[in-house]
Amino acid sequence: MKMTLVRKVFAKDRTLGKLYLEGTGYFCDTLEPHCIDWSKEKKVAGKTAIPEGRYKVKVGWSPRAGKDVPWLKNVPHFKDIQIHTGNIPGHTRGCILVGSAEKNVLVSSRVAFSCLMEKLKFENDIEIVVTHEKENTFVFASA
Repeated sequence: MKMTLVRKVFAKDRTLGKLYLEGTGYFCDTLEPHCIDWSKEKKVAGKTAIPEGRYKVKVGWSPRAGKDVPWLKNVPHFKDIQIHTGNIPGHTRGCILVGSAEKNVLVSSRVAFSCLMEKLKFENDIEIVVTHEKENTFVFASA
């Protein structure tokens, strides 16, 4: 299964996007840390989003979450990147949070995560493409 994360809203402390699933289309909203220009800026631990790119995804046990989660493999400059629940930038240290965007936070994250896991649980070949929207991108003030 192919997933595509399109980053759409960029702020100093967060990035909001849309997650699309092959065969489904739009699936849910996402929240990540601040995106940087990797050619000009340096990663700030726990406060920087992963680089755009194509990553293999494996579902496996997360000791921290206490359940299976999707893990992104071979992410440059990062380790242990997951897709998981959360609502605000403080809930991610580089991972991708899923839910429904309401203003500049996510709500219904557990519901979105549960539905995503239902879609992925029988998939063996999963990948995610992380990119950004080329048009209509705007920046909002941090909360």
